[in-house]
Amino acid sequence: MEIIPAIDLMNGKSVRLVKGNPDKAKVYYDDPLQAAELFLNEGAKRIHIIDLDAALGRGENLDQIARIIRNLPINVQVGGGIRSLTKTQELIDYGVERVIYGTLAVKNPQLVKHVVEICGRKKVAVAVDENMGKAAIRGWQQNSQYDYLEFVKMQEVVGVGTIIFTTTNVDGTMAGPQITKISRLVQTTSIPIIASGGVGSLEDIRSLKAIGVEGVIIGTALYEQKFSVKEALKVANNAS
Repeated sequence: MEIIPAIDLMNGKSVRLVKGNPDKAKVYYDDPLQAAELFLNEGAKRIHIIDLDAALGRGENLDQIARIIRNLPINVQVGGGIRSLTKTQELIDYGVERVIYGTLAVKNPQLVKHVVEICGRKKVAVAVDENMGKAAIRGWQQNSQYDYLEFVKMQEVVGVGTIIFTTTNVDGTMAGPQITKISRLVQTTSIPIIASGGVGSLEDIRSLKAIGVEGVIIGTALYEQKFSVKEALKVANNAS
């Protein structure tokens, strides 16, 4: 199981939100490259970057994303405000390993399918951000009409390579992932699932490993030094 540290970008800085609330952003690194370098040195093979400004429609942080890719030998998956083929191509040209669609997957699934056909399914992930049973969109500011399980089944038709599943009501809280919902999702689809939201302990990682997720995205717990990437990897790689 893969351990994927998270870097959320806002105004060029690495921040964390609680339950997706942009008004309560806490800055951890003025230079996100420092965070990425720390995670790389602790053994991470991939980082998960969300451009919060782009997701909220108030700017973007492409320069910071490009700096990380240019300076560090680490795979980068990026989400937040990717709502066109042009933006997708721009990120891939920068060297982004995997693009993550949220709102676009709801509003224009045919375009996502087109990207899969052009770039291959391994390049494409869809963020399923569950809020009150629905798939949330536009930086979690509103809910779509789709039940989150229904939305995941739609992605099988589109052909995406990965689902990144976040339970928004625990994201950033370290209160523990919602294992029942995630387990139901794993049993519902054949698409590999990366779980995100609420991880606060090594025991949470053991629980996620036990239900068969492909990977775990971890943010606040790493920044608050509850455990290190190295310690998380040891749990994730333990066969028992």
